[in-house]
Amino acid sequence: MSIFPARRAPDNLPRPVHWASAAVCKQPDVDPDTFFPVPTDPLAVEEAKSYCRRCPVQMRCRTDALNRGEEHGVWGGLDEDELRAVRKLRRAAAAKQAAAEKQAAENLDALAKAG
Repeated sequence: MSIFPARRAPDNLPRPVHWASAAVCKQPDVDPDTFFPVPTDPLAVEEAKSYCRRCPVQMRCRTDALNRGEEHGVWGGLDEDELRAVRKLRRAAAAKQAAAEKQAAENLDALAKAG
């Protein structure tokens, strides 16, 4: 327990509007279940993607879903298989970057020892 009283931000401060509030999928006339189609139903998947194509926050949604590791549904215009493929590419790129950084560090160490 702290000797200082707990501080809280006043509730009357303006809150930033969350980016998702501008999403097409958040509109009252859009059924949220549309974005969780059966993956083997190409027409249902395409219907979800058609909403995403006209969404002003499509890329933000996609990035957020990839960062959260979403495995189910259509997010930012990508279906489950596409999300999985992008995550695989990201892991490969990160591994390649890590290997390059390790090699660069080893080269610097070798130069420092030689010099």
